[in-house]
Amino acid sequence: MTAPLLLLPLFAGLAPVEAPVSLTTAEGVGLKLSVLEADAVVVGPLAFTELRLTFDNPEDRVIEGRFRLVLPDGAAVSRFAMKIDGRLMEGEVVEKQAARRAYEDFLHRRQDPALLEQASPNEFTARVFPIPARGHKELIVSYSQELASSTSPFTVPLVGLPEIGTFAVRVRQGDKVVVNERKQRFVPARDVVVPVTSTRTLRSEDVLIARVTPLAASAPAKVGGTLILLDTSASRALGLAADHALVRDVVRGLASAAKGAPLSVVAFDQTHAVLFEGSFGSLDDRAVSSWKTRRALGASDLGAALGYAADVASARKLSRVVLVSDGMVTAGDEGDLLIARVKKLKDVGVTRLDAVATGGIRDHQGLSRLVRGTLAEDGAVIDGRRGAAEVVRRLQLQTKSGLLVEVAGALWVWPKRLDGVQPGDEALVVAELPKGAAAPKVTVGGRVVDLGAVAQAPAALARRAWAHAKIERLQDAREREVDAKAKAEMADQIVQVSVKHRVLSPLTALLVLETEADYARFGIDRKALADILTVDERGLSLLTRADVVVMKPPPVVEKAKPHKAKLGKTLRSEDAPVAAEGEREHASKPDADEEGRPGAKEGEAERDEAELDGEAAGMEEAKKSLADERRPEPRPAPAPAPPPPPPPASAAPVEREIESRLVAEPAPEASASRGERRRQVEPEREKVDPYTGQLREVMALVAKGKHDDAIRKARGWREEEPGDLLALLALGEALEAKGDLVEAGRAYGALIDLFASRADIRRLAGARLDRLAGKQGTGAMGAARLAEDTWRRAADDRPDHPQGARGQAWALVRLQRYAEALAVVERALLRGYPDGRFAGVPEILKDDLGLIGAVWVKQEAGKRAEIKARVEKAGGRIPTKPSLRFVLWWETDANDVDFHIHDGKRNHAFYSNPRLPTGGHLYADVTTGFGPECFTIEGTPRAFPYQLEAHYYSRGPMGFGMGALRVVQHDGKGGVLVEDRPFIIMVDGAFVDLGKVARPLSP
Repeated sequence: MTAPLLLLPLFAGLAPVEAPVSLTTAEGVGLKLSVLEADAVVVGPLAFTELRLTFDNPEDRVIEGRFRLVLPDGAAVSRFAMKIDGRLMEGEVVEKQAARRAYEDFLHRRQDPALLEQASPNEFTARVFPIPARGHKELIVSYSQELASSTSPFTVPLVGLPEIGTFAVRVRQGDKVVVNERKQRFVPARDVVVPVTSTRTLRSEDVLIARVTPLAASAPAKVGGTLILLDTSASRALGLAADHALVRDVVRGLASAAKGAPLSVVAFDQTHAVLFEGSFGSLDDRAVSSWKTRRALGASDLGAALGYAADVASARKLSRVVLVSDGMVTAGDEGDLLIARVKKLKDVGVTRLDAVATGGIRDHQGLSRLVRGTLAEDGAVIDGRRGAAEVVRRLQLQTKSGLLVEVAGALWVWPKRLDGVQPGDEALVVAELPKGAAAPKVTVGGRVVDLGAVAQAPAALARRAWAHAKIERLQDAREREVDAKAKAEMADQIVQVSVKHRVLSPLTALLVLETEADYARFGIDRKALADILTVDERGLSLLTRADVVVMKPPPVVEKAKPHKAKLGKTLRSEDAPVAAEGEREHASKPDADEEGRPGAKEGEAERDEAELDGEAAGMEEAKKSLADERRPEPRPAPAPAPPPPPPPASAAPVEREIESRLVAEPAPEASASRGERRRQVEPEREKVDPYTGQLREVMALVAKGKHDDAIRKARGWREEEPGDLLALLALGEALEAKGDLVEAGRAYGALIDLFASRADIRRLAGARLDRLAGKQGTGAMGAARLAEDTWRRAADDRPDHPQGARGQAWALVRLQRYAEALAVVERALLRGYPDGRFAGVPEILKDDLGLIGAVWVKQEAGKRAEIKARVEKAGGRIPTKPSLRFVLWWETDANDVDFHIHDGKRNHAFYSNPRLPTGGHLYADVTTGFGPECFTIEGTPRAFPYQLEAHYYSRGPMGFGMGALRVVQHDGKGGVLVEDRPFIIMVDGAFVDLGKVARPLSP
């Protein structure tokens, strides 16, 4: 047995390190990691690692977990498996949007899915359901990686993990086991590190993999006036103190070469602030110490920072810019627009941009695109973990670009050229050779590269490296392509390679379903896919498809066939017959099943065996979903069906399981006597505080007007738990209550930065920013712009969730971009939504369409005919009478938040009594998560005040409820006022007071 080689993490002691793997509840409570077993094989510049993980659920309820894994640079996930009912079920690679829809569909069918995606270049996240109450969840994740640098060892990341019940690690290098350790109740203080061997070239049949050193020497670079852009966004919370020290040491290291040149240090996230202006020799410890008053908050808007950098560089005659950041852009410009921002620096005399990459989660490729090919001199991307001395050395050297990589006789090579290269840099070259070809000659920049001894690579590992290189090659071409059709074709190719070779890409996900029949329903022939690479006692091995566990589906009870719509698809719930009035009023809410899954109790409804909406077409549907431009043809809205005869008593729960009860259009105004009979006087009920824990403490201080105390409490909480969503919400609430809209916006922007790949959290942040944007004061306009940006990204990421489009449209209205707002709603109406979900949404979207049209007409009366035609073509109408709308939505799936409306005459509307006799009706009762639910009063409201409440009827496995109420008032002449009221509910059965609308809204 060989003792493991361990390496202390850089900057240890300066900042805590984020755990590389975690599984948390929706509330952010971490599940205990009871078992971590790592098995790895290292072969020259390639490695393969398999992690077996067991997490314990500490709660007395079934939950959905959020799994997160941070991998080394250059890693590609190949396997994600989950134990279900004692058997291991393998995930399959599927196009991302199709996989997301399938996951949510199966979750609502009370089945056991899991979904893993690439959230950022080296961060992978998964939704895992269900995790039993006080039970365990066993997962397997495996990944391959390329070790491009001979000075960067192979690492099993451990630092930051809490105590592990059982820990084991085994690493093979060639034929030898070089690490073999097993520990109990182990708290890692260091990573497991194994230096790479001298073998730098591998070959397996037609695949060549070589680590090359392109450049031996370089000329020195001048250090003149410099601007340092320091990333202070929320993702840098754990490492910001270390970044301060790094900047200080780099400036001091460059002082002699800079010879008193001017220096500016500017912090940026969604806002920016000058931290220092002076010269290289004048930055002292006192100045650096003052930087800590700007805490790590906000989203990362690099485009705006570069725009400000141009102003500073112009004013101070600066020629160089150094970006210190993880490169994770979460707001503002991206892609070509971001590159255009860099190019504008040339106009003010900036000649070179360098990037110092910090943090564990980073976008190295994104930084590379910014620093190379944009200014007169190409810059370098420098790993900040190597320390200040290495950064100083690299900033004083010129780079070389345009070095062509050529492999004699190869069918293709990746990369094809190297840019921004400096002495000591290494690159991994992958080439596909003709079958039977002799050892090829490799040249870089016209210079022949010595490959050294060529070793034999395991075929499966080499093929994965080949597939990963091919995906990167296609990704690079797609990002540079301007033709939409060509981009879509490249996306199709990426998905095909990813699926065929089980190499996860940004466009695919790994989906775990419960039974073989579930995969068949999705159109996946599992035995036609690639075998699964794994690690056993002998090293690498293949798990053939014949060995993959096949679980039989449970027996299906015969039942009536569902209504069918066109093309054989299951009839959408809004097309289904509406329950009779009496049935709706007396129906009861469904409970979760015995395992806590959403839906009816076992025996109340059989498993719904209807095909997935659009998923039976398998990968054809996956291809269609790659580009949002490929939208489905609009479906004509069906005419309302007449109420059927009263169904049997057992039918009501089935209807509630499939979707919410749809409420019929309101009848003409009821007589006074009938209104009296239907009046619902609110029964006495116990008042339950919707908050728990530290959030309750902060909100209590806010309610008492003790804003400074609330801010201190929330900041302390956030410092203890930098990634806690509730801590950031608490901080935002406290700052907003005090009137500090800028810092409150940064607190809400932090949600975007930390959860950038989660559309639900982006929408949650959008609602908070909308509320700030509706206030007067510094920061309101910035909040409005950021709100539109995050709503847009959420809508692009999850176009199948209608609230994203709705939020974006109204954010655009606030910015007076009416044509764009109308177009967003038009597209939302065209696309349709998953069967059995989002009842009432077509009506809500049509209302949005008409109101936005009315606002636009008021601003541009000359376009009335054009706007009216557009609105009516999409199925809406421009209203000409006053109205008042209350729209409620929330950001948790598969749970039930009910909307309650009380008028000033003590009438009560809710899901079983959807109308107020004084006017107004509830469109639909959504019981399957997200909402929205809308209550509309047509005409002038006549029963003020209206008291509004949200009732957390069923918490379900998804955790606390977070969402917003939007009040929309129209004067009938295009004057629209909007008021946003976000909320949080953490307790089952709690009623949250959403406030009163005591009188018509005023500007």
